[in-house]
Amino acid sequence: MVPEFLFPGTTMYNCVVMAKKLQLTIGVLATMLLLGASDIIVLEGSPGYQMMAQADEVSEPVIDRTNPVEPPSTIPEGGVRKFEGPNVEKTLGMQGFSITETSEQIILDRVVTGGGDTVTSKALLLHGDRAGSIAWVSSPQVKKHYVVLKEALHSAFTPEVKDLLDETQRRENHPTRNLLTFYDPGLLPERVVFVRVRERLYEFHVAEGASDEIFNLIEDLTK
Repeated sequence: MVPEFLFPGTTMYNCVVMAKKLQLTIGVLATMLLLGASDIIVLEGSPGYQMMAQADEVSEPVIDRTNPVEPPSTIPEGGVRKFEGPNVEKTLGMQGFSITETSEQIILDRVVTGGGDTVTSKALLLHGDRAGSIAWVSSPQVKKHYVVLKEALHSAFTPEVKDLLDETQRRENHPTRNLLTFYDPGLLPERVVFVRVRERLYEFHVAEGASDEIFNLIEDLTK
């Protein structure tokens, strides 16, 4: 049975049809992502990867220590620990969100395979109603994951895609972030937002009517 909250306002028959279409789409994306992942060892020399690396080196942001943060990453040999960013679950609580387990399709699950990286995904509830979902992975490999993700998605977009935004955002006193957002009902029934900042990559699914709350959350998580 298809969970009704994934496809509000549709009949059960349409839910089943949309779920099958979603599974097929994710399968196609998985194939593209696997093909992209096979070239992962050469991504550090790719223009997209180099542009992200250069953008991150433009400025060192001021860290807001009043916001709950994740413990620093492991110290690399001969280097310093990197600041990972706000603690996700504490930030969700501060913004009024509660979380629950989710079984919906998460694209990052297809991108992050092997290498020991783990994707965490949750449904987002606001005042008891589903506002969308969040998934994230923290890893030194997120730049590579993001490049593979972008290449696969740009090849998979359908003619129905709209509101597509793909940009690198440089912000004063904040870390550079890469943002890719779109609405493509031929792929997924909701707006999708990917954000790469520092060593973390997020995926958000935005339910209708919850855009302001989700984008405010993104601002807090990417400080």
